[in-house]
Amino acid sequence: MKKLFFTFEGDSHKPVIVLGHPLGMNSRVWDGIVPELLKDFRIIRWDLPGHGLSAPLDSSASPLTPNALIDPLIAKCDELGIEKFHYVGTSIGGMIGQQLVTQHPERLLSATLTNTGAKIGSQEAWLTRQKDVMTLGLESMAPTLVLRWFSEDSVKTNPTLATYWQEQLAKVDDFSYGELCAWLGNMDLNDSLKSSSLPIQLICGEKDVATTPELMKTLASSLQVNKLEIIEKIGHVPSVESPDQLTSLIKGFIS
Repeated sequence: MKKLFFTFEGDSHKPVIVLGHPLGMNSRVWDGIVPELLKDFRIIRWDLPGHGLSAPLDSSASPLTPNALIDPLIAKCDELGIEKFHYVGTSIGGMIGQQLVTQHPERLLSATLTNTGAKIGSQEAWLTRQKDVMTLGLESMAPTLVLRWFSEDSVKTNPTLATYWQEQLAKVDDFSYGELCAWLGNMDLNDSLKSSSLPIQLICGEKDVATTPELMKTLASSLQVNKLEIIEKIGHVPSVESPDQLTSLIKGFIS
């Protein structure tokens, strides 16, 4: 995989939080929570392939392997000498978090998984999305896709929200996005999830149509996590729709 763009912020002596963003977005999705978290933590965030400032996937390369997204993250932490970290991930970022919980529990101090599931959507739906993206392009699909991310309340409260993220999605590399759709279509973590001794926090949006509260209740059951935090009136992206509440939940949980 070509070079991924990582951002490092904060005091190197403080505990590390790694932030994993949703499909179609980028590491700027965390801008609303980073300033407050930096008071107590060092922050690492990165862009998925073809998103933000990360290089696109090579169109001649093989399809993504199941570990194609967590291996570069673990390698970067090794390179930086970071043995243990807190992890916060939304949507596909939350699936990466589930892989960390099951495959690298010794590296985690805690995991906060938001708006995600052990299996998100159907393989058929994701492969159809991939085909549509390669035919139509993300620029033309962005308005429709972005409206699925946010609740009506969020868009009314912040009128520029949808416009800004439509612009960001339109910049994502079509091929890379399509390959990540195929990866999501193939990913089903249900059989690998089990009760963990790690501190795990689950958060979802009341109005999320992509990863519904019901889907996250299933994830909570698989991980034997007793409490699912439901943020009212928001959709799929709490770091953008309700940053203060998300920050409070993360800091309260970790402390």
